[in-house]
Amino acid sequence: MNGADLLVAELQKKGIAFIATLCGHGLDDLDDACDRAGLRLVDVRNEQAAGYIAEAVGRLSRTVGVCASSSGVAHVNALTGVCNAHFDGAPMLLTTGSGSSGTAGLGHFQDLDQVAIAAPLCKYAETVHHPERIPQILHEAFEAAMSGRPGPVHLTVPQDVLGAEIRADAVVRVHDAGHPAPTITSGHPGEIDRIADLISQSARPLLVAGSGTHYADGGEALAAFTRFLAVPVVVPIWDRGAVPRPIETFMGVVGAASGGPRLLPDADLVLLAGAACDYRVGYLQPPAVHPDATVVRIHADAFQLNRGAGGHLCVAADPGSALRQLTESAKSRRIAPRTAWLEEAAGRRDAFRRRCLAARRENGLHALDIIHAVQEVLTDDTIVIIDGGNIGQWAHQVLCDRYPGHWLTCGASGVVGYGIPAAMAARLLYPDRHVILISGDGALTFTVAEFEAAARQGLPFVVLLADDEAWGITLTGHEARYGRGITSELGPIDYARMAKAFGAGGARIESAGQILPALRDGLAADRPALIHVPVVRSSPADT
Repeated sequence: MNGADLLVAELQKKGIAFIATLCGHGLDDLDDACDRAGLRLVDVRNEQAAGYIAEAVGRLSRTVGVCASSSGVAHVNALTGVCNAHFDGAPMLLTTGSGSSGTAGLGHFQDLDQVAIAAPLCKYAETVHHPERIPQILHEAFEAAMSGRPGPVHLTVPQDVLGAEIRADAVVRVHDAGHPAPTITSGHPGEIDRIADLISQSARPLLVAGSGTHYADGGEALAAFTRFLAVPVVVPIWDRGAVPRPIETFMGVVGAASGGPRLLPDADLVLLAGAACDYRVGYLQPPAVHPDATVVRIHADAFQLNRGAGGHLCVAADPGSALRQLTESAKSRRIAPRTAWLEEAAGRRDAFRRRCLAARRENGLHALDIIHAVQEVLTDDTIVIIDGGNIGQWAHQVLCDRYPGHWLTCGASGVVGYGIPAAMAARLLYPDRHVILISGDGALTFTVAEFEAAARQGLPFVVLLADDEAWGITLTGHEARYGRGITSELGPIDYARMAKAFGAGGARIESAGQILPALRDGLAADRPALIHVPVVRSSPADT
């Protein structure tokens, strides 16, 4: 047994079924060990895609996604996915090869301090110097990735460590229960009761449920709490959703560039559950929040509780557990539901949505034609991935009756271009579900070559491509501010023909009635399919 064999065996113990990777320097022994052990290698054409696959696995499954890159610039490429996981709080592991330990710092091929580069983005970053300690270091990395607020971790594993022969009796033994689970921590009963008292004294409470609620698997707790007390709930745009089915209390996203119903500024009690104090909630400063509003923050990571503006009451607990406790506390106190406020909030939501749906239609196809087709095929299990600025805004504002955890957006980073790798990750995780990627034309071309990798490895999904020949959300902002677009125009591409060249299916749409049949055909196919929809330029911000 060598170091690579030990690393693979430990990954399999933790339930890892596949590694996203691109072959290269420092990975040969790991690739060989995976192949012999039956640990699937999903190969890509750019390390950036491998990183995106790993972080998408973490965001979709609440478990650690794993990718492997070769050294040097390949490591830097893969850090794009690590950066996205850092912003979103997604558990993932990047393991990177390197030259031998003995020549590190002497100028061996692609000599680079990879740990130092990764460390600012990671919760744990180490070089494995001794193969016998692989179980210990991997255990520490996985626990760091899943504890508190989840996040990315990194291990550099040099060639000599992967290739070293190891005696079984020399391996460090770790008392490991297997794949770690998200942190589950109940709130202190006294603090929970104080929140219940604040709710009883409020007239217009608002729950802001961020990614931390998703990672705590708090969807059912959220639905029960908001329904019992008639509390409106919003999700910061790009955060992970925790609203698995339509509920009358869900008001959609908050903090979108295209606006939204007026809720946060009028709330007298703001409950942040697993959400960040950032630009999407106006940094919790007036006028985004009412000057007299009481702010309560709930988070599994105590460090996150006081980031930014802090809160009048901060509770260290996972949001799922805290919301369940709050519901019971409210029941014991017989707190009346805030029905009038909920009805008013729903009226504002519906009025805003009607404005979006009544968007000015010019000659040609519209982004709404794509969203309406998606609505026709949605089931509770459909995985929807959204990659792009303007099309993302349309999707969030119109698909606002639910926001389940198996819908994936770019995350808090606001990145574009992750969509095809994320669709590959979704197919790997859920082989029996429909996977739909709604993408803009600019976003798609970041990783478009991964169509070939997906087609070759039997990973089907459907891409609905909204093509307005522009970086739409930037163009909208430029035109509003400068009266013209600057570096935000794009040229025409025959995307359907391009997809076919990569081994995928491709179809170009000429009328709105063609979208739904093409979508259904794509969902039934055994290879990736791209549906090219040339659309007029539009933004919900203009409605």
